[in-house]
Amino acid sequence: MGRVTFAQSLTDARLMADAVKANEEKLLANGMPKDTVEVLESAIADLSKLDTEQEKLKAELKAKTASLEARSADLAQVMTATRQRVKLVFDKEQWKEFGIQARR
Repeated sequence: MGRVTFAQSLTDARLMADAVKANEEKLLANGMPKDTVEVLESAIADLSKLDTEQEKLKAELKAKTASLEARSADLAQVMTATRQRVKLVFDKEQWKEFGIQARR
């Protein structure tokens, strides 16, 4: 069987917390620490909040990456057009000044 997903782990933890809460008296009588339910619920809440924040950051990263790629494409177009213009206007000897390697 494969790895347990985060969602499944969270679901299992919620199920455990509910069952512990429902059977708290018996579990306390058999040595379970008093704060177990609070610890479980706190961890579940924290993980849920962190997961939501992470998903938001992933979406922001995806948007920023798309923006970066679009802007990079714009720059490439301007560089190509400018390089062509420089080659038409200047002699090969001056191309190096613009960072263009003389090829023809």
